[in-house]
Amino acid sequence: MIKGIYTVSRSMEYKVKNIDVVANNLANINTSGYKREVPFSEYMNDFGESQIRKISDQQQGEIIQTSNPLDLAISGEGFFVVKNENGNAELTRDGRFRLSDEGFLTDSAGKKVMGQNGSINLDDTLFQNESVILISSLGEIKINDKIIDQILVVKVDYPEELERSSGSNFILTEENYYRAEEKEFNISQGYIEESNTNPMLEMEAMIRLNKAYETSQKVISALDQSMDHANQMGKI
Repeated sequence: MIKGIYTVSRSMEYKVKNIDVVANNLANINTSGYKREVPFSEYMNDFGESQIRKISDQQQGEIIQTSNPLDLAISGEGFFVVKNENGNAELTRDGRFRLSDEGFLTDSAGKKVMGQNGSINLDDTLFQNESVILISSLGEIKINDKIIDQILVVKVDYPEELERSSGSNFILTEENYYRAEEKEFNISQGYIEESNTNPMLEMEAMIRLNKAYETSQKVISALDQSMDHANQMGKI
């Protein structure tokens, strides 16, 4: 009976973690490029066994038009690469980019967007009269007729296992990323990728998890009462 209480209480622990996962997905419904986290119990290995580890759903979100020339969306595989203040690479599908005061292309947090030649800087030509930024489907950046750089798009072997940094960004624990081939992706200028979180499905999951948690509480209460009755009988 004690073992039964332990088993149920352990399952409750995972239910609480899954409730937190679903709550985080719901909180990021409007976060561009966000990839929903998969509740622990949903992941199955090749043998049909449940795996208790956190993974992300890398299914592509809806592509919507913004008409902002610095907004970019990747269709297909791959990630943009940005570097934080420590110089560490992060991967993201959030293409809401902007220009820093120094002319660097950055994400919304000020992290520099990487090109084939390093950090992308548009300062030399951007502020010329009537400058127009054009970004091709392969990420080639041109200002008027001058080619500046090409946006770096990379892949990893197991994107669902990437460790989340914050929001839509992921970090790499090993240098296991490589450039995506041209046929594997398409960049759209003036568009962004929305979160792939489905609010209706997440709400259904939240309700289901809460009900399962309440049921587990009742089971533990019943087992505890049974143990108490057994103890009382033993005293007679």
